[in-house]
Amino acid sequence: MNARLRRKAGLAFVAPTALFLAAVIVFPLAHAFYTSLHRVRGLNATFIGFGNYARLADDATFWHSLGVSFAFTASAVALHLGIGLALALVVNELRAARTALRIVFLTPWMVAPAVGATIWLWLLEPQFGVVNYLLRAAGAIAAPVAWLGEPGTALASVVAVDVWRGVPFVMLLMLAGLQTIPIEQYEAASIDGAGAWTRFRFVTWPNLRYLVVVATTLDVINTIRHYDIIGVMTGGGPAGATEVLPVLIYNTAFRGNRLGEAAAIGVALLGIVLVLAVVYVRTARLDDGTRR
Repeated sequence: MNARLRRKAGLAFVAPTALFLAAVIVFPLAHAFYTSLHRVRGLNATFIGFGNYARLADDATFWHSLGVSFAFTASAVALHLGIGLALALVVNELRAARTALRIVFLTPWMVAPAVGATIWLWLLEPQFGVVNYLLRAAGAIAAPVAWLGEPGTALASVVAVDVWRGVPFVMLLMLAGLQTIPIEQYEAASIDGAGAWTRFRFVTWPNLRYLVVVATTLDVINTIRHYDIIGVMTGGGPAGATEVLPVLIYNTAFRGNRLGEAAAIGVALLGIVLVLAVVYVRTARLDDGTRR
């Protein structure tokens, strides 16, 4: 078979996958960008060019939601990483019940986000929720707290729920990284008299550093576009305190009936995600080149 026939055969094999990706990714993205260039009211669409993007630049609601998104993402990812790494270190040191603990810790991650958010919505209910009951029984609070009814506690509550669900993913990655560290390095450090902190600083952390960067980047990409938990628990309230960009897109499109503006916000969010994806790809290539 000559080169031309091999090329044609390769294209024939790739064509179904390429068509599928175009149908589920390329076409929706192109349609979203096309919609962002129009003012859509019901079935009427008027071409306005980049007018929606210009409006976003002067929209205080958009910039507020962008700030909330960054605050939510930074808080959640930092807690994911800190708690996930700590749990991975603990589980890695265990010799018994390691598999059972993995299953227990992974359970929140296996629960659908909307289902988990609904459960926490009941747990945080001001009058009859279990959280307020336990805190009052322990003497931590004197009166029921409306966790999702006040701007300050609402954002902290949705961050806590996202941490509950997101920590297992990071823990699993960190645990996999810990199990690839050669035991000889720890033995050599122990012979030199290194304590637990010194072993972590000079053995564990250098071996995990690249994995931490990758896990953090992937977690940021996943968290900044997350909708389910906030959409179910608060819908962006109260007073926009938890209105991250994905929730703003939903509210603008389906509550405000402004599909053009919502599409423009979606394109802006896509740009942020693409920047983070480029950081991830460059980091992966850099590490691959270093290993070679």
